[in-house]
Amino acid sequence: MAINRAPSAGGRRGCGRCEAGFTRPAHAERGCGVGALAAWPPDTLWGADASIRGCRGRGGSAGTAAQQCVWIVDHGHRGDPASVRNEARRPTPTYDAFISYNSADLDVVQRLAEMLRERGFQVFLDEWCLVPGETWQEALVDALDRSKCCLVMCGPQGLGPWQNEEVHAAIEARVSGRRTRVVPVLLPGSADSAYRSVPFLWRFTYCDFRQALEQPRAFERLCAGIQGEAPGPSFPATSAASDEPARMDFRSRFNVMAANWRRVSVVEAARGAVAAARTPLVLYGLPGVGKTTVLCDVADENRSGRRVLALPVGGTAAAEPRYLVDEVNTWLATNFDGALAAEDLYRHEWPDALALLLRQVADERLLVLLDDLVAGSFVDTVLRVFSALPEGLVLATARGHLGAAHEAGHVVVPPMSREESAEFIAHVVESMSLPVDPGDIADRLPGDVLSHPLALRTFLAHTRFVPTPLLVDPELPTDVLSARSLVATVVAQLPAEHQDALAHAVVLDQVPLADLLKAGVVLPPGFTVALQDLAGRCLVSHVAGGIEVPRLVAEALDIAAPSARRAALRDVMAQLGEAVREADDTALVSMARVLPRIALMLASAGQWRELREIIPPRFLDRLNSGGFWKEYVLLARALISAADHLGDETARVGLRVRASRKLGQLGDTRTAWDLLREAETVTSTLDSPALRGDLAGLRAFLSYLQGDDKSTLRELKDCVEWRTREGDAGGLLIAHKLEGNVYLRQQKHKKAAAAYRAALTAGGDEADARHRLDAETSLAICESRQGISETAVLRLERVVREMRALSVHSELPRALHALALLYERQGLSTRALEVARQAALARANDPAVRAAVDRLVWRLENLRPGSGHRTGRADS
Repeated sequence: MAINRAPSAGGRRGCGRCEAGFTRPAHAERGCGVGALAAWPPDTLWGADASIRGCRGRGGSAGTAAQQCVWIVDHGHRGDPASVRNEARRPTPTYDAFISYNSADLDVVQRLAEMLRERGFQVFLDEWCLVPGETWQEALVDALDRSKCCLVMCGPQGLGPWQNEEVHAAIEARVSGRRTRVVPVLLPGSADSAYRSVPFLWRFTYCDFRQALEQPRAFERLCAGIQGEAPGPSFPATSAASDEPARMDFRSRFNVMAANWRRVSVVEAARGAVAAARTPLVLYGLPGVGKTTVLCDVADENRSGRRVLALPVGGTAAAEPRYLVDEVNTWLATNFDGALAAEDLYRHEWPDALALLLRQVADERLLVLLDDLVAGSFVDTVLRVFSALPEGLVLATARGHLGAAHEAGHVVVPPMSREESAEFIAHVVESMSLPVDPGDIADRLPGDVLSHPLALRTFLAHTRFVPTPLLVDPELPTDVLSARSLVATVVAQLPAEHQDALAHAVVLDQVPLADLLKAGVVLPPGFTVALQDLAGRCLVSHVAGGIEVPRLVAEALDIAAPSARRAALRDVMAQLGEAVREADDTALVSMARVLPRIALMLASAGQWRELREIIPPRFLDRLNSGGFWKEYVLLARALISAADHLGDETARVGLRVRASRKLGQLGDTRTAWDLLREAETVTSTLDSPALRGDLAGLRAFLSYLQGDDKSTLRELKDCVEWRTREGDAGGLLIAHKLEGNVYLRQQKHKKAAAAYRAALTAGGDEADARHRLDAETSLAICESRQGISETAVLRLERVVREMRALSVHSELPRALHALALLYERQGLSTRALEVARQAALARANDPAVRAAVDRLVWRLENLRPGSGHRTGRADS
């Protein structure tokens, strides 16, 4: 939070992130804006008037940290100063809402606070309500105590350190019986993990402003949450006032500017295909010819009376389809309050999860826009699922014709004709106020440049800086003025620092810059200033908190400065490698957003060794335990490709085993078995007991997930033999634990207990804590079923203490649930309810455990002790 806190001894106070000794006026009053680039509007990123707001240093001296300050617009105080002072001086106000936020999000938080105040709510915002001269800590505690609810603002940079304290205090107040409502609010640009990374906060229903603050439905939900009321049904907006924002939303989603000029002939051809019910309709053509712009123009004509779902289908979505599923789930939450819990979605294979989400809007008239399709099985499935919408209209772009096997209609987006080029030049010259004659430009340029909108726009933008005759020498041969060569000429004329900035932008294409900075990567000096000039020349553009560089520009850079991209790549890789090794739990969220984009870039460039070096196995384990599962799968797939290209036989098997196990856990058993079979073909040339044991254990695990206990036990026998031969204690623990799970599912508690004891004996004290504690929890459940309750209680109490001490959060809800059941059976209903509530607040990944915990809490809260109620089989 941006609090005017008193400086520490010596009159100086560090920001808590970089330990820089900034004076109070320059730093403490403004707050620490770590990673503030994600909050920049486009005009800010391209050089609007700015002031230093915060620091992203990683420690060291004040001077070093000051050199690493980032720039962000200072919008100033939006509130009425007089009313703020009066509000702050009220002797005993009672607040409808206490606003907890990260100082990096102050501007957007103030806008939302003003909207709430205009609605009549009394809100506590420290910037408005703290009285100078009073101790701010006590004032915050007092304000939180006298607030009906706490609004936890979750922005692109996540929760700040002091904000974490406020959130824990609010949750503690709720648990202690004061019934303080806690409402997470996802701000524009934030990620789902922004609030899921905080223990217990993820249990509360959030309000979603990720697309924009100006969302009437989301604001109504927030107002209802403050009042403790249900928001009621949602109704589609039908007023003319809401039409324009809807039009702009999908254009901004695809980074396409609204324009008065359009390619009439192509739009008419698409209109005819839509009228002929040729849906889905695919617009295909060469890169850079304006397919996405045409898509948006066609969408404008067909959006009336429809809800628009705009989805980029290339990039991370194509590499790992769970990204696409999450996008649709987020859209449902924003528009229909129909999102499903991530754990529920992960129980299904991704096509089934996508179909499950779309069934919730089967009766809605939808306009689905899919950008950047590439022919293949993934696109085939995507089109099949979306085409099943009864009232849906599906429009898409693709890099080529998807083939005759598709029932989709296809409309080609060809290069521009000379007539279209002349109209386009006139439009760009007028809209950009360029000092050139459109007719002269059209006469001077060769046909291939005139036919390519991206190359043509880049050339026209350059006429601001260089006279046209110098750009187009009539003596040059036509092939020199081809689209790529023309852009290469533009790039070659850039200053060296601008070429370096462009090279870094190519390497970091569409990478969230705020997360990159939070991870500790330092961009070149003058990077932001250079971006302003590059954007003015149409070489880069701002998109979704990052930078987008057209493929044509990247190719032109390689022609003009062949070593620039390699040098930028080495710089970024060296910094990221260090950041991955040093990443703490806070930085893990940022790295999970950055590395998938970087991995795809390295894979497309064939930089396999760099890809393997930047993602060590231990980091994959941290992503897995942290719940970043789609990122884990995407990176594992990328590493599989690297191992295949580098011929690393051991990694080819080991990585496929990793990915297969996780996909099986996520419900995609079909792909999991495919990866297992691929691994088995590699292993046929190897003689490694460890790999043989891995494969046998994986076969057992997948068989267990499919309910085939007989095959599971057979494969486990082979697995134990290979693990014993190799002396793999950790592998033996997991194998015996899975054997115990089979018998526990069959309710053979004596056999299950023996298997769990064998697991603990094999693993020893050095075993993985999560697997060991999970096995102990299961052993305690078996002991309780065998009537050894006292032993089970003591074991579970110790397990819970260890889980908390070692931060083994994923297994904690199950242990707490088992312990609460035992307390209930012993007649300790008050203690049972306390532990059951702790289980409800813990992060339960398994929906079955979560449901059992909820049933237990309800029973303990609503049925009087001594009523004769007995624990049912489903709860036990």
